[in-house]
Amino acid sequence: MKRAISTHKETILRPNSEFERRVIFQYYLDNDIKITEEEREILLQCVAVEPENIGIIGCLLNDNSHLNTLRLAIASVNKSNKKLANLSKELLLNLDVNSADIYYFVEREYESLSIVEVDVTNVYLTFC
Repeated sequence: MKRAISTHKETILRPNSEFERRVIFQYYLDNDIKITEEEREILLQCVAVEPENIGIIGCLLNDNSHLNTLRLAIASVNKSNKKLANLSKELLLNLDVNSADIYYFVEREYESLSIVEVDVTNVYLTFC
């Protein structure tokens, strides 16, 4: 399944493929696979509404953006995937969830958010 994100780009980007995505994403997480630049671009476009997938995307991207900070915050409260929760908590140590929260819920207008941002912020509001 090596390089499955780029090989299965259509599945990753297709709405309603949450289960298939989770299998691929979990494989990357479990095997500590670092994503390529091509895979990063695919993940940045991925609209995911399932908290675990959003969280794994955050861990795989491992960047300091406000959006990714919210992804990691979602992952940190995951109760069934301990590796995901622990890794996200570790990655959050150098990030400011409060700043990301203010950015998305005070500074930005909802209408200006991309579909990816809308899904992540909605899940964040539900779970965090």
